[in-house]
Amino acid sequence: MSRTLAVFAINAREAVNSLRAARLRTVLGLIGIMIGISSVITMISLGEIAKAQARKKFEALGTDVLVVRQSDDASTPEQQRATIDLSDAVALGTLPSVAAAAPRIWGHGEFRYAGIPLGDGSIHGVPASFGNVYKLSLQAGRFVSDLDVDRAYCVIGAGIANAIRQAGTKRLVGELLEVDAALFTIVGVLDSQAENYALPVRVEANESVFVPITTSRRIIDNPLIDAIIVRARAGIHHETAAAHIRSFLRSRDPHLALDVVSAKELIAQMEAQMQIMTLLLAAVGSIALIVGGIGIMNIMLVSVAERRREIGVRRALGARRGDIRSQFLIESMMLTMAGGSLGMILGSAATYALCQFTGWAFSISAMSLASGIGTASAVGVFFGFQPAHQASRLDPIAALKDA
Repeated sequence: MSRTLAVFAINAREAVNSLRAARLRTVLGLIGIMIGISSVITMISLGEIAKAQARKKFEALGTDVLVVRQSDDASTPEQQRATIDLSDAVALGTLPSVAAAAPRIWGHGEFRYAGIPLGDGSIHGVPASFGNVYKLSLQAGRFVSDLDVDRAYCVIGAGIANAIRQAGTKRLVGELLEVDAALFTIVGVLDSQAENYALPVRVEANESVFVPITTSRRIIDNPLIDAIIVRARAGIHHETAAAHIRSFLRSRDPHLALDVVSAKELIAQMEAQMQIMTLLLAAVGSIALIVGGIGIMNIMLVSVAERRREIGVRRALGARRGDIRSQFLIESMMLTMAGGSLGMILGSAATYALCQFTGWAFSISAMSLASGIGTASAVGVFFGFQPAHQASRLDPIAALKDA
């Protein structure tokens, strides 16, 4: 043990001296490994951060949310003709496993205020429960009410509200808005809403108008319910709620082909996809690391060629092949570990900068740091072994003669 430690200390000292003597090659090797390790750490960290951001969006809306839609896989003519009835969709809210249900009729239209075009956007025919289920917050006024049956009332998104304010109007509630040639009285204005891509239902609330669902059937060309957003009761498993919903709607129309997707199922799918994406990102980053590793091998091969006399003298004085091999392996490991340490710092800094740019919460996963350390060690051993083995196989007499 004492001999092994002594040899290790001597080899480490020789490795440091050798790296100092060839400063340019050492710096170039450090840069290659540093870029490779930082790429791996940055890619893995961004994949983990993106996964956390997506989960946060799900949790902001609630993991007790289910989306009910007619299936695109309807195979029989009866299934293709079957549609969800409005009264049945509203009645979902009375199921014991359902806290609230909000059907939606969706369309697209153009908006005008006092004859001024405001552009186009989505028209959502919704009940009063939609605002609570989708967690829409109001800036002024109120949301559509279940008492607004067939009434020409609307709630506008923040983008439309800003466009009206640019026309010179400050007080929006009570003003008239033209929606596809029909006049609506504005009863509410929404706060600016970030689009939530967690669920397979796009709202784009900022550029949308929300009208009573009964009214929407008169102004939307294809007034069919395209989705029902359901919030399950507390303590009810999402599969139980989904089974109750399917059973209820098929009891009303046995030909209905339904897709009931829960937020928890979407979270599981999303995390599986993000895991694959993280691995792909890590693989892309590893390309730079492989290039850096090849550079390390070239540096070590040149070092062996330049130090043939040194190797011959050490072998003539009694150094074993294993001693020579360990000397060059230690040198390779020191170079890659130093580059790996710098790469972890650079990767963390790059991740922080990208998070500042995107507005994501910064974090460095333990997995990315562990992978950086482990990868640097593996690169040092893998790409340093061949030069070290070549050095240990040199004939001392031939090495001294060539020198």
